[in-house]
Amino acid sequence: MRKAGLLAALLAMFVAASAAAQQGTSEIRGRVTDSQGAVLPGVTVVVRDQDSGMFREMITSADGTYFISGIRPGRYEVTAELAGFKKYTGRDVVIEVGKTAALDVRLEVGGVEELVTVTGESPIVDTTSKEVGGHISSRELIDLPSINRNYIGFVGLLPGIIPNISTESFGSDSINVNGQDARNNNYLLDGANNNDDAIGQRAGTQARTPLESIQEFQVITNQFDAEFGRTTGAVINAVTKQGSNRFRGSAFSYLQDAGLTEKDYFARKNNLDKPDTKRQEYGGTFGGPIVRDKAHFFVSVERILIDEGVTINIPPRPEFNTTTTEKTRVWNTLVRFDHQFNANNTWGVRWLREYSPQYNQVIGTVTLGASREEDDLDQTVVGTLSSVLGNTRVNTLRVAWTQEDVSFANPCFNGNGHKQIDCKPTLAFQSFTDQQSSVAQARVNDAYQIENTFSWFLPGKMGDHDLKFGLQYQYVGVRSEAHDNLNGTFSFGRSNAPFNPADPRTYPDRLTIRVPGTSASYVKGQYYAAFVQDKWKMNDRLTLSAGIRYDLEVIPTPGVNQPGLGAVGSYPVDKNNWGPRVGFSYDIGGTGRNVLRGGYGLFYDKTHFDLGITGLFTAGVLSDSFTVNFPTNAADAGPRNGQLPTDLFLVNGPTVNRSLLNQLYPPGSRVVNTGTVALDNPDRKVPRSQQATAGYERQLRRDLSFSVDFVHVWARDLFISRDLNPGLRAAPVPTSALVRIHADLFRAAVNQLVNAGETDYDALQMQIEKRFSNNYSTRVSYTLSNARGNTSAVGAPASGFQLLDDLRLDLNEGPTNVDRRHNFVVSGSALVPRTGGLTVSWVARALSGLPFTLVNANVDPDRNGSQSEPLPAGTYRGTGDDAWEVDFESKRNGARGPGFFQIDLRLGYRVRPRGDMTLDMFADIFNITNRANFVGPSGDQASPTFLLLTSLRDGGVARTAQLGVRVSF
Repeated sequence: MRKAGLLAALLAMFVAASAAAQQGTSEIRGRVTDSQGAVLPGVTVVVRDQDSGMFREMITSADGTYFISGIRPGRYEVTAELAGFKKYTGRDVVIEVGKTAALDVRLEVGGVEELVTVTGESPIVDTTSKEVGGHISSRELIDLPSINRNYIGFVGLLPGIIPNISTESFGSDSINVNGQDARNNNYLLDGANNNDDAIGQRAGTQARTPLESIQEFQVITNQFDAEFGRTTGAVINAVTKQGSNRFRGSAFSYLQDAGLTEKDYFARKNNLDKPDTKRQEYGGTFGGPIVRDKAHFFVSVERILIDEGVTINIPPRPEFNTTTTEKTRVWNTLVRFDHQFNANNTWGVRWLREYSPQYNQVIGTVTLGASREEDDLDQTVVGTLSSVLGNTRVNTLRVAWTQEDVSFANPCFNGNGHKQIDCKPTLAFQSFTDQQSSVAQARVNDAYQIENTFSWFLPGKMGDHDLKFGLQYQYVGVRSEAHDNLNGTFSFGRSNAPFNPADPRTYPDRLTIRVPGTSASYVKGQYYAAFVQDKWKMNDRLTLSAGIRYDLEVIPTPGVNQPGLGAVGSYPVDKNNWGPRVGFSYDIGGTGRNVLRGGYGLFYDKTHFDLGITGLFTAGVLSDSFTVNFPTNAADAGPRNGQLPTDLFLVNGPTVNRSLLNQLYPPGSRVVNTGTVALDNPDRKVPRSQQATAGYERQLRRDLSFSVDFVHVWARDLFISRDLNPGLRAAPVPTSALVRIHADLFRAAVNQLVNAGETDYDALQMQIEKRFSNNYSTRVSYTLSNARGNTSAVGAPASGFQLLDDLRLDLNEGPTNVDRRHNFVVSGSALVPRTGGLTVSWVARALSGLPFTLVNANVDPDRNGSQSEPLPAGTYRGTGDDAWEVDFESKRNGARGPGFFQIDLRLGYRVRPRGDMTLDMFADIFNITNRANFVGPSGDQASPTFLLLTSLRDGGVARTAQLGVRVSF
């Protein structure tokens, strides 16, 4: 039945007419009148791409209106012809991705051989849209300084968005939008999926798109139409360049090295050597005609060599302080082909491939010995067929494939034939990790996508209707293999001292290890969606938008019947995901310069596999691979009390007793899981959010606009991990054993996802945008926001206040982990007059600090096994150098860490050797003030680094210079 349903859905998708909607495409509409203002039906309107020559044609309706959808963003020529009138030609009409451009045409009486030519431009205000967000042009991508040239960083130029530069994995920059988890965004490239369908978007896009290949992108942070789904965050809608009727391209080279870089804060403080850093990026683009006006190609290739400086700072053990480099070697390739084989049909295909191995990764507070490596291949392919089905209908079929083939492991594992069991154990001291990374895993995830959307323009039906109907289907399969922690991790809960057999306080107090062997799993999901959307332009001023979307996800999970815990054999399928979307836009004054907009919508996320779904396959009641603790429910009390440990796996210090371990868990066997068990929840639902906005945008000049929007987001049914086997300690200290309520069935926690999380977000988002004209452009954005709830809003966290069966979520209320109250960004570029080509551009950003909680991990007052109780309210300060002082409210996330401030500057010189060729030579200076942007400190009062600033934020570089040269032709 399920296969029959899938076949029927696919058949319906092919039979139904479809259009490109706004997923990577645009629209243009208008009305044709004579010189007296009377409407003119039967006018032939042709919209032609001025670069590629590809075109679309239609005839105006009875009321003189025309509407053309599903066209690529770009610069267009619009012509209108009717016997008895002069031919109209409008050139340089800029149509942006996801926008509806408006161009009314007035024809003058005369012969068609007579010509009236005007120059148009894209209106800076879209008076027909309720959406909140903005556009970033290719000019900004090329002209503005960027520390790593990832376009995700440019998304953060818009209000409501916090960019997170990542060093964990190449190209894994992410964003937090509207106070939500970075997973909850939807990245589209040429209208197709570019998401990580295994872990969500916490690491940004699946495949990094080269900056030089991007034409522009649209970001919608609120009120996106029903055609967009699988997100409660933002839609990032990027469009790649295509070839034109002229051979065009670019070539570039960027260089950073140690001589252009200052020592970072901790390297200077600890008098460490400057690492031998380098960053070399070079490549180019090339595109042009295969058949003029018909077929075109575009190619982009980048080679990136990075030796990134890393400073290891471990105050309790300064002998580990050092500098090193993390090495990354990247090939980034994009190929695109487009073909219009007749007036009504256009097709294209695009392939993007990124290969980015990394070595010597230092992630978290670890020594050099605990570094790891990564091998990552990401790629996406999309094919599109767009067809015109009459005068007012357009049809697009899109098919896509996205894949990630990635492995994370330590050098020992990679160098010994993938035998993690033969690697040294990991040593997890109180404040850092040493000797060996426990990470050793591989994953291949494939996503296959097919979608159709039908677009139908109906004029003169109590106004004009822009109707869209769509069906979407996606299959995701994730094959994983985990050797993690087969080597074992010894924890030294309250010690940072090296192991000394003669000193009981230096012995480990717990061992965590994977048994009996390697984990292998395959998780799959199928996603179905259907939507209807109507943009109803009631009159020249008022546009109403109404739509509804239905989402259904089917993720088969292993059913487990476990007496007493409420689990059932079948997996849950949430069938009630109806998402209505309504909104309006009103052109105040009818001039196209002032718009009042607002809307409401219900949006559903995807259930990300890494939020507990994978654990259902790898941590069942019976398992051939799971993680256990010795002792099971508490640390061994001996070392903290100056006595030798009593657990048999700890008495010999940090050496794994393989003989005893194999007796308990014979290799290759399938046994009762004595570690943490994961059970599915028969009532599990898809998380959702409601969004309401009200805003105003005004065009101050032809190239200058101001906008302000109030945004409220209610996120509900968020995942929280509930322990179905909670317990109580006999005493309020972490070495007292946790006596669990189902100790006869399970030895450790039994985790289940429940939809108990709630967050609220309020923001005032403002922006001033000055498009490039008169030799300069600028963008200013500011967000004042407040994100709070009964969960951190990151992942699927447990409630640290759970007491037996009560989650006590009232005690868990507080700011979300991504709440930054103030976010201010200024960017722009200018061509300095009377200098012959001197250019300057800049990005300046200021952010409030992130919240965190003050606790004392030495005590467990409510004896629930989690030392999450906040300290009493008051003023606290660390002891020693780099101390941080906070005024703490006694609640979760009641303190604030340091803020962020950085100014990046580019100075360059632009010359034009001939024709359209430009040569740019420039120098970038990142963090020109050399401010140290710190990560928030530890809030654990029991830690020797309590309220001490010990590391720098990812992307918060010391002052760094970069030299570059770029040629375009």
